[in-house]
Amino acid sequence: MAESWKVFRCSACGMCHGRKSVGHNCPHCGQRINESTPVVDKAANSTELRMKVLMANTPPELRESLAKKLSDSNTLINSNKSFNSAFGLRELRKLVDDRGNVDPLLFVVETILENFWDQLRDRSAVPLPQKLVHPINEISHAGRRFL
Repeated sequence: MAESWKVFRCSACGMCHGRKSVGHNCPHCGQRINESTPVVDKAANSTELRMKVLMANTPPELRESLAKKLSDSNTLINSNKSFNSAFGLRELRKLVDDRGNVDPLLFVVETILENFWDQLRDRSAVPLPQKLVHPINEISHAGRRFL
């Protein structure tokens, strides 16, 4: 059976962090973590560990509120599972000829790229820039491969 992840509470700074074993330094203060360092929780995987460390480092009076917000955001993220980024790439590939050159209708490509970026940004779990920076005109006119 695989070794479980542990949530350690540093005896020097009181902050929690996760690791599988002792023998490292606290990422917050540098204190050496050893066998006497308290293990406050365990996790089966790194995703669960991240959440347990987050909750352990949150003041007790805010934990319930944070747990609710995280639950709401997970529901939102899971509701967008039907979004498929491969669809955008398939649409772009339709505009590329046999040699990999982009079709001369650059405004079509730019529109598709912008729409695809907007959809990706709206559904992403991580922050993305507002605008997609793409040198589509230079790539096409120079005759280089786009995709």
